[in-house]
Amino acid sequence: MSQNAQYGADEDGRWKGLVDVIRAVGPDLLALQEVDWLRHWWKRRQAERALGMRIVVAPSRQFNVAVAWAPTALRHLGTDTRYSKSDMHHGYCAPRFQPLGLDRELPPLVFASTHLTPYSAQAAAQEAQLLAARLYRYGGLGLGIGDINHLPLGDDEPDWAQVQAHNRASRCLRRRHAGDPWRGSRLVGEVLRDADLIDVCSHVARRMGDPSLRQLTGKAGLIRTDQAHVTPALVPAIQNDYRRVDPGEYADHWGIVFGLDLTKVDVSRALDYA
Repeated sequence: MSQNAQYGADEDGRWKGLVDVIRAVGPDLLALQEVDWLRHWWKRRQAERALGMRIVVAPSRQFNVAVAWAPTALRHLGTDTRYSKSDMHHGYCAPRFQPLGLDRELPPLVFASTHLTPYSAQAAAQEAQLLAARLYRYGGLGLGIGDINHLPLGDDEPDWAQVQAHNRASRCLRRRHAGDPWRGSRLVGEVLRDADLIDVCSHVARRMGDPSLRQLTGKAGLIRTDQAHVTPALVPAIQNDYRRVDPGEYADHWGIVFGLDLTKVDVSRALDYA
């Protein structure tokens, strides 16, 4: 599951409502964005008790990202945040896990919560290049999930006239003339595709023959900003239960959730990093 908590959730009381939403889903892995208060260890401990999960938080220049996990399902092996603060606007938090209860040993599962910069598709594409490398870094089982902020490949163009001007300027291609139509930049999606990463929502939509799954997740930006992308070894494990989670009044993004059957991982596609 991934949920952008919307900045300030701890101060205005929305976090308690989000905890209830998350607990109703009951994920084994949870990516969080805009949770800067969790960088304080005592607030992190409070959140761990409220969620019934363990939490690790990445250093960030703005609005920290975090990952929570169920220790009954996963053993934490370590966390990669090496370039989170130095090379990204919001950052990434990429713990790796050994899933428990499987009949075979897998390479570490990297679960990276991220929040790409909303201010430039070009800058976000560079961040996506870094993210892709970190997903492959520990054996090739990687899942990058979070607030990607830019128009995915294959999704319809939104009505850009209904999108705020600063978001159009950040998420659209440049126009030669002021009266030209707006077209969204797909540069971030192209980077992720060229890294052989698979957009989980698009994959399930094609497999199910249900394009309606490609629903917006940013309530203001009118695009599917929240996305999950997996390395090839994880593609056979994707289940057909991808869906949005409505946080109601507690956040300005829908959450996203889906299942992975890790008994179906294609280890032959989990290549060594070089």
